Amino acid sequence: MARPKSPEKREAILAAAVQVIAEQGLSVSTSKIARVAGVSEGSLFTYFETKETLLNELYVELKAEVRANMLDTYPAHANLEVRARYIWDMYVRFGLAHPDKYKVITQLSVSDSIWEQTKRLSMEGYEALHAMVQELFTYGALKDQPYEFGTALLLSLMNMTIEFIAHHPTEVERFWDAGFTAFWNAVTGP
Repeated sequence: MARPKSPEKREAILAAAVQVIAEQGLSVSTSKIARVAGVSEGSLFTYFETKETLLNELYVELKAEVRANMLDTYPAHANLEVRARYIWDMYVRFGLAHPDKYKVITQLSVSDSIWEQTKRLSMEGYEALHAMVQELFTYGALKDQPYEFGTALLLSLMNMTIEFIAHHPTEVERFWDAGFTAFWNAVTGP
């Protein structure tokens, strides 16, 4: 009879994957991840059948953490600018507070190793964000643009803001506010 899997070991493997991928990139070996997690490589494959499976499960976990951070206290009944600023603030705050997780999720989001079904699964629970982006694109300079364009614009400006703040830590407020202002003016301008 097989021993039950330990949730602690699984979490240790995922935490090690974040640490090592943030340091060395997605091409890091599973043996390195296992070593940092304090488990054998065989144990790693007991929890995650392949490296690709590990990356996909890690992606879902990280997206769920970002979602909880952004949407658990989302002000659904506030005006559009307040809701957009809230999403902006929570995402940027997450990226700055968890630089390794931020770095890994941005790498995974453009990786060919992430399956389409994983991408769909990882977007569950983001309905409030989707609705807000669709509402943003009902008027202004970007009216009638595809939804994907709106989310890409929002995400790229939030990511740029996080990167600038990380490189200019004495100017946090300046870049945080300037990034949001640029986004808001882009979507609400003439």
